[in-house]
Amino acid sequence: MNLPRSLRPALLCGAFALSLVSADRASAATLPPGFEEVEVAGGLNPTTMTFAPDRRLFLCEKHGLLRVIDGRKMLPEPTLDISAKVDAWNERGLLSVCFDPDFARNGWIYVYYTHNREPGKKDRTNSNNRVSRFTMKGNVADARSEKVLLELNDLSKIGWHNGGGLAFGKDGKLYVSTGENSKDSNAQDGSNLLGKLLRINKDGSIPTDNPHYRDFKGQNRAIVALGLRNPFSIAVQRTTGLLYLSEVGANYEQIEGYDSSIPPVPVNYGWPGIDGPPRNQKQPENYRAPVYPYDHGRGEGLALCSGDFYNPAKPGDGAFPGEYTGRFFFSDYKGWIKFIDPAKPEVRHDFASGINRPIDVETAPDGSLWYIARAGIPGGSDEANSASTNGSLWRIHWAGGGQPAKLAVIQQPTGANVGAPIGDVKIAIQDSTGKTVDTASNTITLTLDGSPPGATLSGTTSVSAVNGVAMFSSLAIGKPGRGYVLRASGDGLASASSNAFDITDQLAPPSIVPGGGSFTGPVWLRVSNPVPGSGATIHFTTDGKEPDANSPAYTEPFKVDADTTVKAIVRRGGLTDSAVATASIKISGDVPYGLDVRPPVSGLKLPATAEGEMPKTLSATGIFTDRNLTPKAGVVPYSLNTPAWADGAEARHWVILPESGRIGFSPTGEYKWPGGTIFVQHFELITDHTANERRRIETRVLVLDATGSFGYGVNYKWRADHSDADLVDAAGQEEVLKITDASGKSRDQTWTYPGSGLCFMCHTPNAGFVLGPKTRQLNGSHSYAAGRTDNQLRTWSYLQMFTEALDESAIAGHPRTCRIDDKTASLEDRVRSYIDANCAHCHRPNGSGALWDARFDTPLASQGLLHGEVRNTFGIDGGKVVVPGDPAKSLLHRRMAATTPTEQMPPVTRNVPDQAALDAIAEWIRALDSK
Repeated sequence: MNLPRSLRPALLCGAFALSLVSADRASAATLPPGFEEVEVAGGLNPTTMTFAPDRRLFLCEKHGLLRVIDGRKMLPEPTLDISAKVDAWNERGLLSVCFDPDFARNGWIYVYYTHNREPGKKDRTNSNNRVSRFTMKGNVADARSEKVLLELNDLSKIGWHNGGGLAFGKDGKLYVSTGENSKDSNAQDGSNLLGKLLRINKDGSIPTDNPHYRDFKGQNRAIVALGLRNPFSIAVQRTTGLLYLSEVGANYEQIEGYDSSIPPVPVNYGWPGIDGPPRNQKQPENYRAPVYPYDHGRGEGLALCSGDFYNPAKPGDGAFPGEYTGRFFFSDYKGWIKFIDPAKPEVRHDFASGINRPIDVETAPDGSLWYIARAGIPGGSDEANSASTNGSLWRIHWAGGGQPAKLAVIQQPTGANVGAPIGDVKIAIQDSTGKTVDTASNTITLTLDGSPPGATLSGTTSVSAVNGVAMFSSLAIGKPGRGYVLRASGDGLASASSNAFDITDQLAPPSIVPGGGSFTGPVWLRVSNPVPGSGATIHFTTDGKEPDANSPAYTEPFKVDADTTVKAIVRRGGLTDSAVATASIKISGDVPYGLDVRPPVSGLKLPATAEGEMPKTLSATGIFTDRNLTPKAGVVPYSLNTPAWADGAEARHWVILPESGRIGFSPTGEYKWPGGTIFVQHFELITDHTANERRRIETRVLVLDATGSFGYGVNYKWRADHSDADLVDAAGQEEVLKITDASGKSRDQTWTYPGSGLCFMCHTPNAGFVLGPKTRQLNGSHSYAAGRTDNQLRTWSYLQMFTEALDESAIAGHPRTCRIDDKTASLEDRVRSYIDANCAHCHRPNGSGALWDARFDTPLASQGLLHGEVRNTFGIDGGKVVVPGDPAKSLLHRRMAATTPTEQMPPVTRNVPDQAALDAIAEWIRALDSK
């Protein structure tokens, strides 16, 4: 991923609208309780900012203006205007400013900007980044005072990865972070300054104690660290000299560390060979792992733009509480600010969210926290990266409150039949002002207060709050009565009581599944009591008569193969019979469905969120009944028309819906999944083709959270004897497998077991989080148990898995994809289906991929595939996504064939190219009209 990807709206130098705003403007961010913010200025084209020692804030505008905020007002005139010499195209421009340690005496400021040597040339190769020093007097920096300290290497026509960090270390030296200009080999090349951390004297000379002073030549002796991709900013902790780089990686965003308080040491951060936490890659000499990496694919990140240590020089009234001191706050272009403790960097804490592309965050001397919302045009185009017209500057300060103090019932229980659920109940943890403390995770307990004697509350009555709210579901009371009240309590918190509600003495009606409808095959009906274990009996009829105590008692599912009306009631001594439940079934055919029934799945041991304790083995999850992967009743198997490539492995799939959960169907696009849905994907690989020996490799489990739009993933690696599979740790692992092909020739093949974090590289909210099952992938036959084969949409509809039953006659007309080797389909459909399955989770509108749309639903002419622009041509002259008639110039084909981490696509877990797919794609490209 390039970035900050949206350093981009088209704005000509000087054509900006500056607006000073008042404190009553609506907030841009969602903040923790106790914090408030105010917008200081708008109408900006901002990149970064830095506080001067005298408390003035200096803000860089991309096209070459340096602005000054004195107090909380932006001065109308820029302090420095170098727009005539700045190349602001794409991610280039005026990128940073910092102040001399002796600024009060000498007035020196230092800026990092892209110098356009020949503005008349249009090939974008006449620029280089430079570091210059200017002298300020008052609020004016004389442009004529420029002293160029460092000219970096010439840039190619690629506009990304310029770096731009600038800061003085505790050693009094100026540190500069540079990007590799989208040529990854630059990062490890000591003969240039790109992709490096540099250290120079304030006059531009190179300190003789630099670790590569004797190894490298000329200005390259400024290098102290290699192996960076796009280190956008530098922050130095005032008290310790600890230096953090905000590095935009390919698949990971990374905080990289250096120490400016000790004699400089050589460091290599690993790019391009290592991206994110190290696994089994070969580590270069002097390698240093990131302080804190996070994968941007989980929807929690896009590009790590900047950060700052919270160590204010002169804390004032708006300073944060003491527990924030020393923390490192950092912003991501996705829209948030979070922080870590440098002493425990592996734990990340939420702070602010909902920001329109935050590109910088800085600690003010008075202890307030300032951030820039760049806004601009989304999408990552050259135009979007080049300028912004609506960036804004904000100040966050502490206003008090925010500590957990009391409880409040924010969703009340409802009256119900005896033993039936009383509805979801939500309890909020609030501060003394009544604001929910969304960082609180206290355990909350519900009890009956002042209830009739002998009444008990059944269900889960103690729940840990998530984001300050505890939700209780499936609570029930088994004794009728009036004026029931729930009391919520938690350690150290003022308790709260619910409104009063009643429990009637009538039993809740039973549930009949299917609940009615038209079918084209025999139907198996399942009748269940909403209050299991209550000692009640279900009585039913199939002749349309009202059921009573003399009607048959229901014991197990039964089949009907003709039009039938089923009626049922629940009876228990001493209570009023339930209302009658009715299901009218119409049957117009005799083709059986893939499965007869889908009972609720019991005994699952997977936590609702990633914070819960994960089962250590696959068997402990409760999904399967034995080591042969026999799923429990209610676990629904499925297959995909176009399986994603998995290094030659074969995959099996299952889905588990919550008992009351239903899927929001859509003929195109993604489904809306109910919270708590579980997906299982199992991989097996033929390791010896001569003997058809196969090995179980891994089983992946994806669990959706309560919203159904996010969740977590875990992975289980199978033991060699296939007795069980063990939980893979969060970092993942790799294994070298011995593969024997059909000719008897053996080779080594690396298999990557993804850790939990890597799941989110592909399972993004923008892609619906769930990648495989959707109409175009499920609209095909699946081989079920007992020799049955059925269209999956037909079976899923019959099993009541959708919110509304499908019209079975319309299923054949829904879109469907196909396998790459399906010779009954057109070559174009085969290729586009394959691209959809393997690329569309990222390559789509607002996705983290490039500028084309891989979705099968999008017509070919609108996908941006043919002659589509690419961010990196990898040295191919005239390279595009697809160049009709020329596979060699088609980056789609090249990147699917590549195996290097910086070039291959998909970028993670794949170690072996899919040769059959490459052949088909090459054939398709050659057959395209090249005109």
